[in-house]
Amino acid sequence: MSFPHPQLPIELISDYLTVVRLAKSMQDILAKRVRVNRLMTKGLGHSGFSGFGPAGIELLVSGPKNSWKEIIENLATDNFPSWREHFQQTGKRLPDELRRDAEVRLNSHTERLKLAASFLQWLNGSTEPTSVEEVAKRLDAVIELTLFVLREFLLREYNLEKHDSDVYDQFQLYYLLLDRFVIVSADSDLTKRTIRSTQKDRILPFEAFLQKLRQGSFH
Repeated sequence: MSFPHPQLPIELISDYLTVVRLAKSMQDILAKRVRVNRLMTKGLGHSGFSGFGPAGIELLVSGPKNSWKEIIENLATDNFPSWREHFQQTGKRLPDELRRDAEVRLNSHTERLKLAASFLQWLNGSTEPTSVEEVAKRLDAVIELTLFVLREFLLREYNLEKHDSDVYDQFQLYYLLLDRFVIVSADSDLTKRTIRSTQKDRILPFEAFLQKLRQGSFH
C-alpha cells in the first residue's frame, strides 16, 4: 500500500515562483520576458528570459489531480484486486457479497494504521508500533478523508474526475499534524468528509472560528 500523497514537482514549482517573484507585470509573464538568473527545469541554469501562460498553470494543477485519481484506484486495487473487471462487467465496482466487508474494513482502525505505516515508509521513518499509532493520530483527518473517498469510490457511484479537487482538501489537512493549526473553511463537504475524525473540531467555519477567538479558546 502506498501512502495517498501526490508528489508535486518541486523544481517546477520553484521555477514558477521565481518567475512570479521577478516579474514586473502579468504581461511580462505571459509574453515570457521576465529576466531570471537561472531556473531549475530549463535554460541549463543560465540567465535569460522566461514566463508562462494559462496552459502552464493548468499543467501544474492537473498533475496532483491525476496523481490523486491513480492513487485512489491503486488503493482500491490493494483492497479488492478485481474491482476493475467487475466494474467493466456490471457498472459496479464491488459485488454485493463484498460490499459489507468493504464498509467494515474501510472504517477500521487497522486500515488507518496501514496508511500511517505507509506514510512513515514514504518518509523512510521508523514503523515501530508506537510511531505508527502517533502518526495515525496526527494524520487522522488526512486518513479519514482518504478512506471516505475510497469508500465512496468502491461502494457508490463516486466519479473521481468530478471530485478531483479532493486532493487539495487533503493537502490542507496536513496542517493539522501540528497542534497549533486550525483550518477555517466554508467548504461544507470538507466538514462532512472529516466528521468522524478526532480532529474535526479543528476544522471550523468562519463564524465558529471567531467565536472561539472571542472565548479565548486558542493559545
